[in-house]
Amino acid sequence: MAETAGNKRKDRALFGRLMESYQADRLSIFIDFDRLNTPRSPVFSPWENVAPLLIILLLAMAVMLLVDLLIGTLAMLLGVIGYLFLVRPWVSQRVYRRAIDAATDNLHNWNILWKLGGLVLTLNYNSKTRCVSPDGDWRAFVTRYLPEMDIEGTDTYAEFRGDPGEKSAKGVTRDDNIDM
Repeated sequence: MAETAGNKRKDRALFGRLMESYQADRLSIFIDFDRLNTPRSPVFSPWENVAPLLIILLLAMAVMLLVDLLIGTLAMLLGVIGYLFLVRPWVSQRVYRRAIDAATDNLHNWNILWKLGGLVLTLNYNSKTRCVSPDGDWRAFVTRYLPEMDIEGTDTYAEFRGDPGEKSAKGVTRDDNIDM
């Protein structure tokens, strides 16, 4: 049990480092639309996929019955083209946004989406360095490529500006005896 608790603590720390790097724009998270836009995915919305097609079909059928068969067939063809070039990218964008929001929300969601194989991590400064789920190990990727976030110079500035005895951001106590 202690090993499991230790692993969870380590996973939370790695996830925190991953999110810090994502927010600092050192890392990009991409999704695999085909894997996440399926009924077994938690970010799948059946109505986003079915409703536009149903509307296109019903409108084309209405035109076929009320106006003319040829014009209705043309309406269906235009509807399919509209679906491919307008609705499908819209659905893709919404699935992407939901997946990113869910994945960055907490570690549990991250692990679920990782196991489904819908996420890809890529370093922004080297786009060839990436980790693809579910086969890739995101923990090893974070450990290897995303060191602890530390802003250079903040402690030096805090030590220089602070009062004697005041602690810096890292807990270093400032002394007055600075040798020059």
